[in-house]
Amino acid sequence: MLYVVFIGVLMGLANLIPGVSGGTIALLGGLYERFVGSISSVSAFKIRKEDLVFLIEIVAGIVIGILGFSTLIDVSLSRVPSLMYGIFSGLVIGGTPVVFKRIEKFDSSSFSFLVIGGLLVYLVSILASGPGKEAVLNHNTASLLYDVFAGFFGAAAMVLPGLSGAFILLIMGEYTRAIAALRHFDFIIIVFIGVGVILGIVFVSRLMKFLMKRFRSQTFAFLLGLMIGSLPDLFTRPGSNSNVLQIIIGLVSGLAISYLLSMFEKKTE
Repeated sequence: MLYVVFIGVLMGLANLIPGVSGGTIALLGGLYERFVGSISSVSAFKIRKEDLVFLIEIVAGIVIGILGFSTLIDVSLSRVPSLMYGIFSGLVIGGTPVVFKRIEKFDSSSFSFLVIGGLLVYLVSILASGPGKEAVLNHNTASLLYDVFAGFFGAAAMVLPGLSGAFILLIMGEYTRAIAALRHFDFIIIVFIGVGVILGIVFVSRLMKFLMKRFRSQTFAFLLGLMIGSLPDLFTRPGSNSNVLQIIIGLVSGLAISYLLSMFEKKTE
């Protein structure tokens, strides 16, 4: 139970940071298949007690991560961005062997999907040209419908390792509005974004469950490509504020955390 909540907290933290994926955390924590499988089952009204308990635990962790650490993450990213992105780069690098082991047959087809996944994230990462639109907390119909639309694609990306939901919101000009709504407790905007988030998570989870069942090796190769493709953006995201020493310290720390997670995950299996 505590392990699932802990991974949920890390997923919540990851989803606050543009360029970092909550799906990656679930994958390197060994909970990805169970996560998408449980959502898929519950959304299809095939409700089992163990799936429901698991989702309650992981969602509780995500909520704790988002609400409890949003200010800390905001301050850390502004003061020590190199250290923070170094840590998440280390987590991704440390998690790649975990994902690679799930590829049962690494043939030319799997390699092709790995390359496709890597290129997809890389192309998405170069689309952002700035911090997004200025946050405006209005409630007109067009803005609220766009909240649902952006929430859908942001949540869909959150489920996929390597694709950052926060980054997608940034590209779509929704990130600052979403953060402002959370800070000012604007429940109308939060609800509309939340509807899109739920729809996006359900849709992608059901799709991923189907793909992992029918095309397991290719799917995990694609997920591994998403993770690897996110690394250039993570390394360069601090920009002119890059500090090589902090990046190295962060990398080592992220690798250590990833190793400890994999060891703890084995003990809880």
